[in-house]
Amino acid sequence: MTAAIPHPQFRNTHRLNPEKKSTVSVGTEQSGLLVFFDNRSGSRHHTPYLTPVLGKIMQLNRLTAGILLAVWGSASVAAESGAAANVTAAQAALAAANSSKLETLIVTGSRSVSDNRTIENSPAPIDVLSDEVIQQANQTGLLQTLNTTLPSFNVPGLPGYGTNSVVRAGQLRGLNSSHVLVLVNGKRRHTTARLGAGGFAASAPVDLGLIPTGSIERIEVLRDGASAIYGSDAIAGVINIITKKDSSGGSVSVRAGEYYEGDGDTQQYIARAGFEIGDGGHFHIAAQYDDQKPAFRDGPVPDDVLFYFPLDANGNQIVPVGNRSTGPKLPAGATPDPREATVDRHKVFGASGGVAEAEFAALTLDFGLPLNAQTELYGFASYAGREGRSAQHFRFPSRDQVIRAIWPDGFTPYTGVEEKDYSVQLGVKGEDLAGWNWDLSSVYGKDDVDTYQYDSNAPSYGLASKTDFFLGTYQYTAWTNNADLSRTLDSGLFGLTTDLSFGAEYRYETYKRTAGEEQSWNHGGQLILDGPNAGKPISISDAGSQADTGVRPEDVADDSRDSYALYAGVSLYPTDAWVIDLAARFEDYSDFGDITTGRVSSRYEFTDSLALRGTVATGFQAPALAALTFRNTGVTVENTNHTLPVDSPEARALGATPLQPEESLSYTLGLVAQLADDISLAVDVYRIDVDDRISQLSTFRESTHPGSGVLVQAASPDFGPDDGISYLINAGDTRTEGVDVTLEGGFDTRNAGEFRWSLAANYNETELKKIAPTPAVLAQFNVPLYSAASQANLLYLAPRFKGIASLNWSLENWSAALTATRYGEIKRSTSVNVNGVSTPTVFSVGDLWVVDLELGYEFNDNLSLRLNANNLLDEKPAKLPEGSTALWPFQSYSYVNNGPINAAGGFYSATLAYKW
Repeated sequence: MTAAIPHPQFRNTHRLNPEKKSTVSVGTEQSGLLVFFDNRSGSRHHTPYLTPVLGKIMQLNRLTAGILLAVWGSASVAAESGAAANVTAAQAALAAANSSKLETLIVTGSRSVSDNRTIENSPAPIDVLSDEVIQQANQTGLLQTLNTTLPSFNVPGLPGYGTNSVVRAGQLRGLNSSHVLVLVNGKRRHTTARLGAGGFAASAPVDLGLIPTGSIERIEVLRDGASAIYGSDAIAGVINIITKKDSSGGSVSVRAGEYYEGDGDTQQYIARAGFEIGDGGHFHIAAQYDDQKPAFRDGPVPDDVLFYFPLDANGNQIVPVGNRSTGPKLPAGATPDPREATVDRHKVFGASGGVAEAEFAALTLDFGLPLNAQTELYGFASYAGREGRSAQHFRFPSRDQVIRAIWPDGFTPYTGVEEKDYSVQLGVKGEDLAGWNWDLSSVYGKDDVDTYQYDSNAPSYGLASKTDFFLGTYQYTAWTNNADLSRTLDSGLFGLTTDLSFGAEYRYETYKRTAGEEQSWNHGGQLILDGPNAGKPISISDAGSQADTGVRPEDVADDSRDSYALYAGVSLYPTDAWVIDLAARFEDYSDFGDITTGRVSSRYEFTDSLALRGTVATGFQAPALAALTFRNTGVTVENTNHTLPVDSPEARALGATPLQPEESLSYTLGLVAQLADDISLAVDVYRIDVDDRISQLSTFRESTHPGSGVLVQAASPDFGPDDGISYLINAGDTRTEGVDVTLEGGFDTRNAGEFRWSLAANYNETELKKIAPTPAVLAQFNVPLYSAASQANLLYLAPRFKGIASLNWSLENWSAALTATRYGEIKRSTSVNVNGVSTPTVFSVGDLWVVDLELGYEFNDNLSLRLNANNLLDEKPAKLPEGSTALWPFQSYSYVNNGPINAAGGFYSATLAYKW
């Protein structure tokens, strides 16, 4: 059985029945004549006298045109060859009504050689985002583009401070950011070198923010478990980015905008061009530059919170009263420093109030060169560079960690990131090697992150302290090699049409962490220089630069591992209406052993307009290489926290055990229906069980768990009893259940233009089925393995409900698009001070609508202008509850940092594009 292949001389060619591997295509020649092409015989059938009439009809009603095309085409072809007798009017109508979709064949979700997989007939749910959709999202980066267009994808506003506010990640179906596998042109993409991206302590996902949108042809998002096909990480699904491969033409575009409040200026420049090489080959180059200025929305510091030391009756500086819950306050009988009256009380307290500063540049190259009629050499290369600055909490000058001789009015430290990212893939593929298609490929990727602390100080170095510090380098590389074979047997297993695929993979990973400069981590021995505590020693916990400290020499790492995999896939077609996909994979890792996964996926078509699909799959995620030896020291406004390597003697003495891979079992059941001529519905329900979720032990210290200070000090002589201690753990088992719904359609009018609309929604809920037992050494001090705050982050970081409604309109040179996104309840936990007692509370940062609007005009075939308003109604996220003790009291006026949107508010921009 041969799949239909459009004739190379035809344009606008559509298969009449791609779902059933029809052998007939419909198209038009360059002359405009309507043509039917029999792929088996190679014969063409012209209809010159009907082409003008049918062309007019097609402009008015594609469905009617499809029926007439089918009737005429079937009669014409049958009269001359009889080869297309199985082509029905209904099949042609369906193809004509949905031709724009059927032209996009999908390549994600199976290694099958078949070339007839589309969104509609895939056994698994797949979203396809075209270049047009990506542009319409009007987002600076790919990460936010996915968040804007996919209900099942969530990007927390800022799940953390410091480096993780620059290196970010998203969630698919509410799972970890590292539970989604990212491919580029079907090949595995390397991950970030930074652990903790996306709000999950042990995650090292692919940094989608480093993939330029200007080089993307389309994105295929598989919402289903696929570890048996692609390996580790594909528990929630797969994102496959297909790059542009044009051999001619090109475009340039300029985008500029700012937030309603006049800050956060954004500029974006994209240029691309395609060139023909050799005989039928292509070379495509794309470049992109983004410049994002900061925008902060933190509230003012309340008047009763002191910046400076208060004064006693003799004018001497004294220590203020108050604590972390109340802030520094004026003692009885004291007077405030005169500078309190004139100090600027609008300070930056972290990037939670808006958008961090970032600069991004990228270059991509894509080429393909036929070596002969059956063999092609192909490749893709990308380079991305990013610099970012993210604000941390303002440091009051009354804190002895501030060198007042350098910063008399305090300072806001900024975390800096300078990142370089490379990827090169090279391969050769061919057809008909003893009947097999084959593909040999090799991909090398590297992420190199240099970290800095700006506008800070190292208090233990006194006047010799620097203000800018190099904190260390994080580096990850991955080298992945694949060999794949595939073929179709007309009479294969059980006498059925069978697609077979086999493959092998070898992957080698490295991870390095280098030390920062000495002042960033060391204790210089200087005493407190001035103030009420002058002459007292600086705590050992306050060694290094403030906000983020550097990587200590004992924290450096140089690790590697390799893995081998064998995999196979079978696609069976028992009938024209039924397809069954089977996949299995064996994988062996040098650091934790082997694992086998499997997948069964099927689709049955009851009628031309109704089908059922489903998948059962096992999956896994290997612990990130960085997680196995991760060690870190962080300094907050009030505390110093240490994350110990899970394999260190100190961590083992506190009950740590080696990290095990997460394993999953997932089920998906979906219904696909064509409700009317141009209205389609897809409903997919799913359950994903994940065992041994990797997370982080609840931080403990003497003040939170009395008596545990002895454990803290036993871990290291340099630790104070109130330093926080933690390490990575296999926390427990979860179950995620949800449903994805998509309803879309469109209609044409004679005078008012063409309308396309869609309604898409995701409902998602996660429960913690089991928590691993707490080690006895911690249980004696009531230290929980997994705190309520950590559980809340796991269960509630993603929205329970997210819906996106869109309406697109076009008429001649004009176009418009309106998108409304609904976020349902999103729970967050904090503590509120009630009569001096810290009381846990849960509140929602969801329950909001975000509306985006675009207006477009094409001056001619080459030049166009788009005007956009993102967050048109200037919606802001929730604020922390009054009296919150999670942060300083002035933060009760600030916005939650990890909600679905940031606090910058409405944003407007204009994009001018020229293509040729």
